[in-house]
Amino acid sequence: MKAVQISDFGGQNVLALNTVDIPTPKVDEVLIKVRAASVNPVDWKIREGYLQPLLNHSLPLTLG
Repeated sequence: MKAVQISDFGGQNVLALNTVDIPTPKVDEVLIKVRAASVNPVDWKIREGYLQPLLNHSLPLTLG
């Protein structure tokens, strides 16, 4: 599947369209097909690294 990911913190130039494996849902999870997505204020703050001290994310990171 395709996913827009960030591999480093910074501006819009760190966004990349990557091919990733389709995730396998766990027993208490479901897998949904997304047909459209958007960016909200938290997403660009995470991308720029503003929330890095508060969140324990590993890169590359798929936002949303």
